[in-house]
Amino acid sequence: MSVDEANQTGWRPYVRTEVGLRLFGPLELGGQIQMSALDFPARMPSFGGGVFLELRPDVALFGFVPSLRVGGGRVTLPTEGGRVDAWELNAGGGLGYELGVGIILEARVAHHWYLDLPAEGNVGVDGWTIGAGITYRLP
Repeated sequence: MSVDEANQTGWRPYVRTEVGLRLFGPLELGGQIQMSALDFPARMPSFGGGVFLELRPDVALFGFVPSLRVGGGRVTLPTEGGRVDAWELNAGGGLGYELGVGIILEARVAHHWYLDLPAEGNVGVDGWTIGAGITYRLP
């Protein structure tokens, strides 16, 4: 994840887990929790979570599964000056490759907007996450 701090972009490691339920067609509703840190191995771990809506087709197209999502929640951002709490809105997309029935190896990119940041935090109002993971569709 990226955080703009003191007019410089800092990249932070993060781990995220999600659970989504198919509402109807390609639309999913879910929740997620995440942990980010200043650096590896997890100096100043900071936690957050939220909800998301995602569009993901039922059938892979030539083995590929695209996705689009919007979400929001509450996050704590680790900074050199301490932790900063914020509300977050995000939008992004991903592309996965179906390895087997219900197992998808996926890469995602999302843009985040941070709201209600304290002025003394000296943190920018937006950031990016780039991630990879495995998606498993329950039957």
